[in-house]
Amino acid sequence: MKKIEIPENQLKRLYLEQKLTTYEIAEKFGSCQATIWKRLHEYGIKPRYPWNAINFSNRKLEDLYLKRGLSTWQIEKYFGLSKSTVYRKLREQNIITRSLAGSHLQYSRTDFSGDLIEKAYMIGFSMGDLNVTIRGSKSETVMVKCGTTKQDQIIAFKKTFGHYGRIWESKPTGSKRINTQVGLNLSFSFLLEKKEIADGWIVNNNNYFFSFLAGFSDAEGSFFQSRNQACFSLGNYNLKILKQIKNALSKYGIETPKIYTSYLEGKRNCYGYIWNSNYYLLRCSKKIHLSRLIDQLCRYAKHPGRKRDMKEAMKNIENRNNKIKNG
Repeated sequence: MKKIEIPENQLKRLYLEQKLTTYEIAEKFGSCQATIWKRLHEYGIKPRYPWNAINFSNRKLEDLYLKRGLSTWQIEKYFGLSKSTVYRKLREQNIITRSLAGSHLQYSRTDFSGDLIEKAYMIGFSMGDLNVTIRGSKSETVMVKCGTTKQDQIIAFKKTFGHYGRIWESKPTGSKRINTQVGLNLSFSFLLEKKEIADGWIVNNNNYFFSFLAGFSDAEGSFFQSRNQACFSLGNYNLKILKQIKNALSKYGIETPKIYTSYLEGKRNCYGYIWNSNYYLLRCSKKIHLSRLIDQLCRYAKHPGRKRDMKEAMKNIENRNNKIKNG
């Protein structure tokens, strides 16, 4: 490899008189910054130490590296520091350095709060309607994705994850479908677990269970009126989770009829595809039990449309009760 010629007098003029950084000089000669430092040493030119000149305090370094998320390379280039200087200072001041994956993150992320009610909702929401993946074995990003034509679903998604990471939202497709996603840190690894049913800690606690069910219902449930009677319906291809929900509701004093089966397996749908499995529906329409269910779910639901429909369902129950009362 041909040695890059950097005349001593020219290097002194650029570095000592014009006060250019080693990075700026390297750009002029088309070389790397390490070569400039090597030539300074060869010519006996005393290097400047910008670190001391700009008085890097521990607080300053924490602000640049931890709060603003700048990489060591960005900090070095900005201040014209020698290679690895920032990394050395981080080690000296016992500041934990980011991994290779973490150093390439573009947007700030916040650790999960640890709140179990919130965790239960997220698990229910993700089991119902979300795609959760990790980018690779060494990745520090948990990707949570949702595709929908309903704006209320996007609002629920943003309310759930918006304060933990940056939400990305696509433009509507021809079918008006909008894809949205968020990159979360590894404190959300619990969302990666693929489960057919909810864990015991969820179903054995009233608050956790109904927060879970609110999340699952925000994704898969609906409140509507049939023959002037309010009704709740929860549909899914996973019979096991619906059976678990039915049993848990009974445990908490809410009775539901037998789970309805829509026999679809092997049949061809309107798009020409063949169904791989049957579809199942859990419903609740009896006034006293539906009222109890709404009282529980309305505390945790984030889906605006679902909350509006719950209010309408309660009005329907009240009107029906008044008719009976007034005879």
